[in-house]
Amino acid sequence: MPIEKEQIVRTAIRILDRDGLEGVTLRRIASELHIQAASIYWHLPDKEALLDEMANEILMERFGDYDFADDQRDWTQWLALFARELRAAMLAHREGARVVAGAHLHIAVMLTKLLDLSVRILHNSGFTYGKAAAITATVRDFCFGFAIEEQAMPHMDVALANQLSHLQQFPGIAAAMSSPEYEDHDTRFDTAIRMIVNGARSEL
Repeated sequence: MPIEKEQIVRTAIRILDRDGLEGVTLRRIASELHIQAASIYWHLPDKEALLDEMANEILMERFGDYDFADDQRDWTQWLALFARELRAAMLAHREGARVVAGAHLHIAVMLTKLLDLSVRILHNSGFTYGKAAAITATVRDFCFGFAIEEQAMPHMDVALANQLSHLQQFPGIAAAMSSPEYEDHDTRFDTAIRMIVNGARSEL
């Protein structure tokens, strides 16, 4: 049976979850599908295109049934929802944040749709297009960075203990990292998004 692009992308994501991003190679995908690497190049010219397709598929899992026409929403609720859902989509797969953060918008169209919806919601709420784009990019970039850091860390308890043992000479940082708000990723994430929303409110 001829190989389909969707099979290649799904296999690549399965390898990502098992072996991490460095394990995703066209040769390994071809081996798992029992095909020649040339068959992959028929659908995807290089690994960069593969990663774009993987990013789109990862977002599709979370946003595939989304109503992208509904741009008449409360903008504050939307930004919080957008941030939480984007983070959840990336965390659903090992190193998913690195894959999505590096995606090109002309292939990872799900990300393009999300950003476009966000800009429209903000603009319909009274922001200029420029400010709507800036706020959307701020939330997007924060989510990317936060999720990449989350997935790069070893187990939180071990990481925190190791860091605190080396930071006693910096009492402010040590105290902050020992606080409940810092230790819990979800709380820290929600707090930061609330700060972004409050900052955006001053621009309205």
